[in-house]
Amino acid sequence: MAGSGPLEPHVDAFQRLFLEAVSTRPPPDAGFAAERAVLARLLPVTAPMAEAPPPRALPAGDHLDRAIAQGRAGGEGGLIEAVAGLAPALHWTYGYPDHPRFAGLADRIAFCEVVGLRAFRRSEQVRLGLTLMAPGTIYPAHAHPAVETYLVISGTALWQAGQGAAALRPPGAIVWHPGEVSHVMTTLSEPLLAVWSWTGDILTGPRYLG
Repeated sequence: MAGSGPLEPHVDAFQRLFLEAVSTRPPPDAGFAAERAVLARLLPVTAPMAEAPPPRALPAGDHLDRAIAQGRAGGEGGLIEAVAGLAPALHWTYGYPDHPRFAGLADRIAFCEVVGLRAFRRSEQVRLGLTLMAPGTIYPAHAHPAVETYLVISGTALWQAGQGAAALRPPGAIVWHPGEVSHVMTTLSEPLLAVWSWTGDILTGPRYLG
């Protein structure tokens, strides 16, 4: 693909550093061991670089430069630099219908895929990408069949899952959502940038609850 040379090292660093983090850091939950083994089996994806969707900006992307800048001041510098290298080529999406109680989310939340079904390296077993949220935003209760792992790389936000209490998760935190578990994220004064992985049923999209 055109431009695959400059992008390929960033795609591979993105995978390698995410896998290294989830493999070596304290697990978020005792049940995470099985998912850690799944990720170690599926990553890194080494399929040839593919023609990804063209770059696409969304309003939430206005916060990416700030998220990268604050991330460089933290402990996830390697992943932040991989994101910075990929940034001009990323295809951001939102994809949810309008939420009945939270207006304007399409302008405040965005997602992109680096590895997966329509990404720089293709896989039908695992997806790996980014979530970007503007400051002062609630990502309302939602769920999906896929098993989801997050690695926060910039911004401290409130995370809540299932019946658990909301907790602040700083950069470096690993957050795990088993399939169909409701979860909510709330940003405070900073934008949030987090790497996510999906395994299991990666074809069925997420949906808002309630």
